[in-house]
Order: sequence, then C-alpha cells, then structure tokens
Amino acid sequence: MAIATEITAEVAEYAHGRVPRAIRERQILALAEELFAEQGYPNASMDELARRAGASKPVIYALVGSKEQLYRRCVEHHSEMLAARIATAAGRAVGPEAQLRAGVLAFFTFVNDHRQVWEALTWDATPFAAEAAAMRRRQTELAALLLADAAERLGAPRDPQQVDAVAHAVNGAVEALARWWRDHSDVTPERLADLAVELLLPGLVHIVELAGAGNPASAQGGE
Repeated sequence: MAIATEITAEVAEYAHGRVPRAIRERQILALAEELFAEQGYPNASMDELARRAGASKPVIYALVGSKEQLYRRCVEHHSEMLAARIATAAGRAVGPEAQLRAGVLAFFTFVNDHRQVWEALTWDATPFAAEAAAMRRRQTELAALLLADAAERLGAPRDPQQVDAVAHAVNGAVEALARWWRDHSDVTPERLADLAVELLLPGLVHIVELAGAGNPASAQGGE
C-alpha cells in the first residue's frame, strides 16, 4: 500500500530509536490497515506487524495498545477519511444532482483506492459490529445533512424522520453497489456513480416534489 510505504520511507530517515512518536504511530496504523486487509482480523498477528514496522512488540503495544485497540483505531481512521472525502466533494458541487453524484463518486473512488482495507474493516468486522455500525451511522448522518440541505434549497419542508429514512436507504443502496462492484472490477468509479445517480435521483426528486406540493408556503410562492 502506497501510504504505508511512504511513511516507512519517512521513518527510515531517522536514526534508530529517534523516530518521532506521531510519525511512528502513523506508520503502525498504515501497516496495520494493510495487514488486516491482507489477512483479516483473526489471522493478523502483532508479531508480523512488528516485523513490518521494524520495531519490537513492546514498542508497538506502547504506541497503539492491543490488537483489538489497534483494529478499533483503524476503523475510526477509515471512517474519518471516508466522511471527509464525501463531505468535501459534495460541498464543492452546486445543486442536488451534482451533490449526489459528487458524494457517491467520492465514496466509490475511496473504495477503489482502499478496496482491501474497506472490505476488511467493514465486511469482516463481525467481532467489532459496534464499530462497523458507528461508521455506517456517520455515513448516514452525512447523507441526511446533504438531503436536508437539498430539500431546503428546493423549498421543500424538512421532515426529520423522512430525511433519516431516505438517508439510510441511499447509504444502503450505495454500499450494496460497492459490494456488487467487487465482482465487476471492470466498472469504473465514474460509471458506478452514474448508475447510482440514475437509480436514486428520480426517487429523491419525487419525494422532494411531493413534499413541496404539500407545503402551503411553497404552493403560494413562499407567502
């Protein structure tokens, strides 16, 4: 994985025993994500992680804690990176359709760039169901914010319960496409984003139009 290789090269610039703690932690986290992706949580060993990091196991434990604690940190780091990418991409787009496409494209591009890690930290997260669920909640909350913003721009009233339900549906559909993608690797992230927009946009527009039609202020030109 390029990130782990880059950080390891940075670590090599320091004398043994003088690597700054922050840099060493970043290296271990990147190597751990790589290791979990390759071998899964049950088979990944701290011995192998220490070997790859060029550090002793006591140093690894002192920096990042146990294997379980390290895995939880990987899930959290992965979740933060994904949410940031989606929020940034959607925030730069103008209009609901452009925001939807930008957001799902950012998601699929992230999965494409970190495919093994994403699969290991989400699909194989049975021992850490709470962490996987928290990551999905973060994605759903982000989708809800984007949907609420789109509804407001279009002059439709915001029904929190409806927004939450639709956000869960959108997030589930996008994640299902990512799972399907595993067996259709010839499809590009851009094409997958197009498919997602074609699938989701008509329903979202319909929901907003129905909400707007039932809004007296909207029907009267905002009076």
